Amino acid sequence: MINCGAAPPVKVMNPKQFTNDIRRWFVQFMALSVLASVPLLALQTENSGGPLRADQACFDVQHYELILVVVPESKKIGASLTMTARMEEASDKISLDLDSRFTVRRVTVGGVEVEASHKDGRIEIPLPEGQGRASQELQVNVLYMGTPREAPNAPWVGGFTWAKTPSGADWISTTCQMEGADLWWPCKDHPSDKPESFDLKVTIPAGLVCASNGRLMGVQEGGNGARTFHWHTSMPIANYSISLNIAPYETISRTVEGIDGDMIPVTFWHLPENAEKAKVLFEEIVDHLKHLESVCGPYPFHQDKYGVVETPHLGMEHQTIIGYGNNYSGDPEFDYDWLHHHEMSHEWWSNLLTCVDWADFWIHEGLGTYMQALYLESRFGPEAYRKKMAIDWRRIGFHGAIAPAAPRGTQSMYFAGGVSDAPGGDIYFKGSWVVHNLRWLIGDEDFFKLLREWARPGKGGKPRFVSTNELIQVASRQAGQDLGWYFDVVLKEKQLPRLVADVKDGVLHLEWTSAGKQTYNMPVEVLVGDKRVRVECPGGEGMLPVAQQEWQLDPDRWLIR
Repeated sequence: MINCGAAPPVKVMNPKQFTNDIRRWFVQFMALSVLASVPLLALQTENSGGPLRADQACFDVQHYELILVVVPESKKIGASLTMTARMEEASDKISLDLDSRFTVRRVTVGGVEVEASHKDGRIEIPLPEGQGRASQELQVNVLYMGTPREAPNAPWVGGFTWAKTPSGADWISTTCQMEGADLWWPCKDHPSDKPESFDLKVTIPAGLVCASNGRLMGVQEGGNGARTFHWHTSMPIANYSISLNIAPYETISRTVEGIDGDMIPVTFWHLPENAEKAKVLFEEIVDHLKHLESVCGPYPFHQDKYGVVETPHLGMEHQTIIGYGNNYSGDPEFDYDWLHHHEMSHEWWSNLLTCVDWADFWIHEGLGTYMQALYLESRFGPEAYRKKMAIDWRRIGFHGAIAPAAPRGTQSMYFAGGVSDAPGGDIYFKGSWVVHNLRWLIGDEDFFKLLREWARPGKGGKPRFVSTNELIQVASRQAGQDLGWYFDVVLKEKQLPRLVADVKDGVLHLEWTSAGKQTYNMPVEVLVGDKRVRVECPGGEGMLPVAQQEWQLDPDRWLIR
């Protein structure tokens, strides 16, 4: 119960009663003729991640169950969120994050109603005696309702998108990567904690379909044609990846045999108006899946599905239900759908392999972006690969280090205007170039083995958290050499390494310098006449006799410089 005056008597509640109460509370809420003004988004809600507070570090989320009623006509929702968690450390309180524009009607811990406080985007929850012991399982329920924020610029600035299909039907989606899921449901909004599983039960009006994460467990018919869709995610999942997609969808489905023999259910939820275009794209979806399995290893979520859903925003890497809003327009430079391939790549580089802190955001976006270059190389050849890398080079803004040392929230990483050294889009394009240059450094054989080992160490397939430093250690082990010198310069410095070349007495002298004065040992390919020579640069320096011949540095443009 929210702190709004004298505390009522504490009473023990049956958790199942919350499900029954949602509609009653929600009807009362909807009947109010005057509603409180909508507050501005709290800083806590606008940002995701950053340093973890003690009242959230003390518990580990095991499971969420979100029971939700969506009313498109009024753009309101009413919901019950039940979190099951394990106490990692003893504490007399915990907190969950939730946008302050929602009204919290009741909070219980272990079925006991407690006096919680909801302000500035955070629900502070006192734990009843005996509930906060270390190693204890904890069950918290929050009953809430309200008008979620409409996304100002989905998917980059998130919230609910309340759109209409070409036929005038409701078309609804959620996006919240930058802000976190506390834009629309209570959670521990930090990338370092995923629930082991998730259940979503959403009730929507007649004629609409809900496509979401995981497997569809069933659809229950209700009054006035309303239906409740139950989706179950059986694998760990990031809070921002939970996604609502509601429209009068039609589907195309096929079961595809994966690279390791697992059968993968593949489904595309599309608008009825786009049925013919969807059939064409579906074949490309299957081709992308086969390519990414060949590069990254088996698809990690075959026990749930691979899903794609047409959205009223550009797209998002929601686990097992990729948002697709590229309007079937492909790519202006190449004959493929770049948006779908990029978002699918995140099933490995984000959903399977997840950065433990947003300071490591480049792992998701840099590796995800590089996958498109590899696809183009496999389909169209090396010239397409080099063209894609040249396009991405021109997109680098050099705003800041793409893997800063200290913890970061999303707002200080993604949006370059947030802080002076926010890398912004560089996590995509410079991140991709870091991987590209690494390929040159260690060679194709070790490089492609490394991609598999990064994604699925020891051929394992369970989602896990990683840091930049962990990936550096794995790369060094695969290459048989310490690669810290490389990653320290290209990931952790804003400025590019500089290569100086000079010919004296018929000898080409090469010297690398870095802004941080670190030794940079990058070998350089030199085209001398019609011969290519790899010049090693131990200590940052190398030499090559060229006599009077013409020479060209880095003819295939592998190097960050």
